[in-house]
Amino acid sequence: MLEIEDLHAGYGETWVTHGLSLSVAPGRVLAVLGRNGVGKSTTLKAIMGLLGSVRGTIRFDGRPLLGLPPYRIATLGIAYVPETRDIFPSLTVRENLELAARRFGRPDGAWTLERVLDLFPRLRERLDNGGTQLSGGEQQMLAIARALLMNPRLLILDEPTEGLAPIVVQSIHAVLDGLRGEGLSMLLVEQNFGFATSLADEVRVMGRGTVVWAGSPADIRADTAVQAQWLGV
Repeated sequence: MLEIEDLHAGYGETWVTHGLSLSVAPGRVLAVLGRNGVGKSTTLKAIMGLLGSVRGTIRFDGRPLLGLPPYRIATLGIAYVPETRDIFPSLTVRENLELAARRFGRPDGAWTLERVLDLFPRLRERLDNGGTQLSGGEQQMLAIARALLMNPRLLILDEPTEGLAPIVVQSIHAVLDGLRGEGLSMLLVEQNFGFATSLADEVRVMGRGTVVWAGSPADIRADTAVQAQWLGV
């Protein structure tokens, strides 16, 4: 589904990733782990066309993505939940959701406004509240709900648990586990080791701008040397 080969990406003249390669198979969840600054978020931005300094190969269903603007990449079936969430603070919850549904939704799509509100009942209670009136957890729920309204075939999430209370993390985990059970492909960047490995089918560890370890969640849980060297766990 998603294939990345020999990716070099960065900002201006500064390269952050160095020959990175990874892939996400249909219906699978790939978790990318690593310390801060190794290029995880940079990789996601490169996929979404948000960086000017990129070379290598990125394909989605065999189609090259490099050079496409972000909105075109989104229309191909990739939804991105950034680390910063990026909801519209001047819009209400309803307006944030309706904007995504009108722009990217499909009449025959599985995800509708009503369905995402069933998935996140708290958002139903906050429909008329503005983005600045939401807690961090509610903002993350809104960001994920908005992404689902695009009816994606690949959901990309960057640090979805960062800064959230444990009870909210549990709620987000339950939602993502349900999506995994429905066969939605996901690329997950996450610092929370237990959260990521409990959701993933495959794990990649990044260090120094490239993949330094690849295996299953069971493999990484058992490999304490890799955890200590590359993750600080």
